[in-house]
Amino acid sequence: MNAKTLFRALKALLCLGVILALCACAQEKPPDDETPEPPALAGSFSSPALGTLRFTGDGKSIALELTAEGAGTLSLPQGKTEGSYVFLFRNERWRYDKAETFRVILEDGNHNFRNAPDRTNESTLVFYSDSGEALTFQKDTDAP
Repeated sequence: MNAKTLFRALKALLCLGVILALCACAQEKPPDDETPEPPALAGSFSSPALGTLRFTGDGKSIALELTAEGAGTLSLPQGKTEGSYVFLFRNERWRYDKAETFRVILEDGNHNFRNAPDRTNESTLVFYSDSGEALTFQKDTDAP
């Protein structure tokens, strides 16, 4: 292989590397569908078997009241617990209807769950347990 051919090959590889890097950067955020950001989660969301998640509406505070089954399924404390939460996309705070991770922050640390953005909205919260089971919490309509 002569020097001219080697130079062309290196140039092509460099161009390919730049293109791949640009594609990777473009994937850092979910696609913007130009919809308005949804309101912060507020109120009680319940799952009959698992318990209740209460969101204050401030976009960060959460109170959990989990059944024994819910505590086991989520690897979180049973009964009443308070903490904070955040929805993340690539480790950056993001809106819940586009985020890939639902993180609950308690005294014992962070608990991450894979969010289901296509099913999570202001009246339904769907995320996955460590075993891959889809867990659904519905907003209580009779609670303030």
